[in-house]
Amino acid sequence: MSSLKLKIITPNGIFLNSIEVNHVGVQTTAGDLTIYARHTPIVSTLQIGTVKYTNSEGVKYVHVHRGILQVTREEVKLLTPWLYEIDDKGKQIGPKI
Repeated sequence: MSSLKLKIITPNGIFLNSIEVNHVGVQTTAGDLTIYARHTPIVSTLQIGTVKYTNSEGVKYVHVHRGILQVTREEVKLLTPWLYEIDDKGKQIGPKI
């Protein structure tokens, strides 16, 4: 399976810097979207919600507070005002960034 890069940026800095992932799930204002490598390029707005991604360490979840999504064939970029890591039940496990 091909992989793609995930980059998440907040005003406080880079949360994830182009890490290799298998797929990314996001909640956009147009609906839920799962992105795999070689996805059609898009730009969309994010809802307040959960970003789910899978990498070599397993499934990870991040709560984002709106933002912008940019997808190219090789990379997913998320820009959000703030975020924090959550577990699979939605409980905060990391500091607000």
